[in-house]
Amino acid sequence: MRIEELLALYASHAAVDSQEMLARALSLPADIRDGSERYSTLVDELPLPRDPESVIVAGMGGSFIGGLFLQDALYEESSKMIIPLRETGLPGSVNERHLLVAVSYSGNTEETLRVVLEARRRRIPTVAVTSGGLLAKLATEWKIPLVEVPSGLKPRAAFPYMCTALAAVVEAAGLVDGLMLKLKEAAGFLENVKQEVLDAGNSLARWLFEQYEAGNFPVVYSYRPFLSAGYRLKTQINENAKLHAFFSEIPEANHNEIMGWEGPFRFSAVIVRAPGEPPYVYHRMEFLRELLRGRGVKHVEVHAIGENQLQKLLSLFYAFDIASILLALLRGTDPAPTATIDSLKKYLEERIDISREI
Repeated sequence: MRIEELLALYASHAAVDSQEMLARALSLPADIRDGSERYSTLVDELPLPRDPESVIVAGMGGSFIGGLFLQDALYEESSKMIIPLRETGLPGSVNERHLLVAVSYSGNTEETLRVVLEARRRRIPTVAVTSGGLLAKLATEWKIPLVEVPSGLKPRAAFPYMCTALAAVVEAAGLVDGLMLKLKEAAGFLENVKQEVLDAGNSLARWLFEQYEAGNFPVVYSYRPFLSAGYRLKTQINENAKLHAFFSEIPEANHNEIMGWEGPFRFSAVIVRAPGEPPYVYHRMEFLRELLRGRGVKHVEVHAIGENQLQKLLSLFYAFDIASILLALLRGTDPAPTATIDSLKKYLEERIDISREI
């Protein structure tokens, strides 16, 4: 299905998409290219400690996913660990030999700001990635290296920019070489396979819609180095389609969760696969597929495409972002608002004002 045909198919739902989230998702290749060009000079300009023991990427929600993505993308390549952190504090083992990257799209994420405050007390080298807010203010006042991303987006829609900004930081810190160039090349690859990705996203959206209509909630199964893609699908369904979805890791699920299929269930399954799976992965995924088939569980496989890890990961992110927004439109749901999250933030702001602690 051509892009024009896809948009025409969903034209009757377009009025629901108040902030053009579908168009934003479709622009992922262009945004990855823009981000890789925008931040490539930072590799030589950022005043960062070279060769830290590890890079801690602190963030929440849509600001967290870039760290998880890079952990997957560089899992077998980076000389040092990339550790995504979704907490209100730092582990005791983190010290001045590590590098903290604080990521908050709004700049006002309480949990991330608390981590930054603790890092300052413990003299841990820090770099900030944000579009503004308190984090940008602190970075300016405390002379913390600051990487600014474009404002006016939903945090989850800013993934291409936060991802490329983080990549520049990681390369500047000496963990890997040539990453920005590889991201730019991956953007070109995505442009070339856009039609295939769109078809996969559309098919997945319609399958998910059928499952939800039947009362089946999806469990997304994935494995390293594609955990971030499976987790992305789960969270994008949550935020864009306003529906429950669940995520599980292989091989860990082999040791506990698969027993749940012996009992009653109202679930379906999405299995994330990739070409060239090593035997110890392939046979586990095949067993899972046969288990689901034998139990009568509706399931679908989604396969990554690409010649390298970055391309494969981004092909999944691209398809999953599109699928989650199309699922929202099929339900007549505006993918942009996150009213319940906004209510939580307001509730906490009335009781816990982080700005008073700074």
